[in-house]
Amino acid sequence: MKNTRKVTPTVVWCSLLSFLCIFLIIGCSDDNKTSEIPSDWVLDLPESVEFDVNGGAKTFSLTLNESVNSGNIACILSEENRLWCDVKLENNTLSVTVSPSGFSRSAAITLAYDKDHKNVMYVNQKSDYSAYFTDESCSALKSGITEADIAKIPYEKMRELALALKKGEYEMEYRVGNYRPYQDPRIMSAINKTNHYSLRDNPTGIYAEKGDELFIYLGNVYEGAKISIIIQDLNGGYNNFQTLALNEGLNRIIAPIGGLIYLLNNVEDDIPLFLETEAAKKAAAAKTVKAHFIFGKVNGYFDIEVHKTQAKWEEILGNAKYQDIDVLGRYSHITWNVEQFKGNDVQSNQGVITDIVRTIDNCDRLVYQQQEFIGLVKYNKMFKNRMHFCLDYAAKSPNASDYRTVYSAGTSYAEIFCNPDRFGERLWGAAHEVGHCNQTRPGMKWAGMTEVTNNLTALHVQTSFGQPSKLQVDKGDPYDENGKGLPNYKELKNFYEVSTAYIIDAERAHCLPSIGINSRETQLVPFWQLKLYLVDALGQVDFYHDLYEYFRNNPSPSDEGKNAGLDQLDFVRQVCRISKLNMLDFFEKWGFLRPVNTTLNDYGNKIFAITQNQINALKEEIEKAGYAMPAPNVHEITDETCESFKK
Repeated sequence: MKNTRKVTPTVVWCSLLSFLCIFLIIGCSDDNKTSEIPSDWVLDLPESVEFDVNGGAKTFSLTLNESVNSGNIACILSEENRLWCDVKLENNTLSVTVSPSGFSRSAAITLAYDKDHKNVMYVNQKSDYSAYFTDESCSALKSGITEADIAKIPYEKMRELALALKKGEYEMEYRVGNYRPYQDPRIMSAINKTNHYSLRDNPTGIYAEKGDELFIYLGNVYEGAKISIIIQDLNGGYNNFQTLALNEGLNRIIAPIGGLIYLLNNVEDDIPLFLETEAAKKAAAAKTVKAHFIFGKVNGYFDIEVHKTQAKWEEILGNAKYQDIDVLGRYSHITWNVEQFKGNDVQSNQGVITDIVRTIDNCDRLVYQQQEFIGLVKYNKMFKNRMHFCLDYAAKSPNASDYRTVYSAGTSYAEIFCNPDRFGERLWGAAHEVGHCNQTRPGMKWAGMTEVTNNLTALHVQTSFGQPSKLQVDKGDPYDENGKGLPNYKELKNFYEVSTAYIIDAERAHCLPSIGINSRETQLVPFWQLKLYLVDALGQVDFYHDLYEYFRNNPSPSDEGKNAGLDQLDFVRQVCRISKLNMLDFFEKWGFLRPVNTTLNDYGNKIFAITQNQINALKEEIEKAGYAMPAPNVHEITDETCESFKK
């Protein structure tokens, strides 16, 4: 078991301070003249010496320069380390003795002749049980190991493990696992200008209760690895978790909270989510780590790539001991309540166990379709982590942030993840929250758009699942600057008509200054109409792919410290450029090209200003480009009338 870590040299200097008087005495000795002592005054001193858990003694014959008086050499070792490591130098022989230990520890021995001549040897005792176990996770005994041998293992928990293995009384499923590396989600987040995807791609199927003594044996780790575990207690909300670092070898941890356990093995390498090529498999294998949760409490998890069938799911679910369980799809990761997966306390399928294969397929499709819509498939920028759909017992309503989307407890939201028959009708909440994570900022998420453009991708998912467009069947309940609704609201059929009356007919700016609107789909209509007209009617299938890619690769005006109103004008500019159409009339009608000077309350107050001169300059720029003209009534297109706009 190769060790990849060395003790930090700082311990050496701390030790040297304690022995400063030795240097002073040596330095003043008449028979020691520094100028006569060469730099290689001592030879054959190893850089380090290794011991396993049994400890032991090792000796090293040293060769000293003839000008060195061996009686003046000091062996420096801290008092703390002398409790387990003994060192002596006699007759040019260095002897090191280490006591048994179940855990890794290190010390630095300094041979000091004077203040200018000091050499260091590191003593590393590894948590190495290879004398007893066959593999790096300590999950199988060596052939011929007897109970007498087991009695000599220097740590009680490891003796207990060895004895259970010898008797064939130890269950290894979920307790022993290989954990592949996943790219740090912050990398693709920065490239795509979005939220971070999940950190919890490696569920362990192990859970803990607060105060539990956890023993985790971490096998050989690659150089530079930073391996840790997360313990997650969703009873206190998604942010109620603890991250605990692991070292190579045996780790003992007192669980600060209870909950499901995840192993973090995140790297900067460009390792894809799916290991489909030999190169990807080789890169992942090089940084895969093996961990053993010794006598860990097994809850289990379901991975569609591994377990595959409903029958296996029902077996895993039936054996789950903790309140929640993890389910891994290809693009999605669901963490939900066990009882609700069993069909208890779910609004529409009481007593029916969740069809997990269909549920995973639904969530995977949702995530994939949003990534495809924003051009990540076309431009090979798909996220290298999953989207985490997670129950949050403390959440008052669904919300999205870095690493996850969460959903409040109760019977209603359980339908989305526990009853695939209802997924199409109920998917809006999940698609809306995933849409937040995928908003390209600030190009597609300037001030005022936080609760708008996320619904563009949500609408795409909704209609892709064969559901009617929300803009076609719903109309919200908007109210004006004075808190009053539209006078003819009851006569209007849907958001298309409500938005037309609210913005176009009322000649309001699209940002709706001074209005605390509670139906942001009112502002969504023109974004969806661009999809209906350019993508569906005209066949510019890459329009939104290319628009998002532009904003990923180029700065927006607000990146330069300017107000977000200029981001809106830049959106108009790029739509015209990419579509090769003069869409000024469309944007004029929808209030994108109206002067405004306001502060928008969009999760904090944000300046939003557009002047008439800026509008005029943009119009002149578009007119000079000589783009073709679109249909004159594009602002009237709906899901129902889209066919009539096809050429």
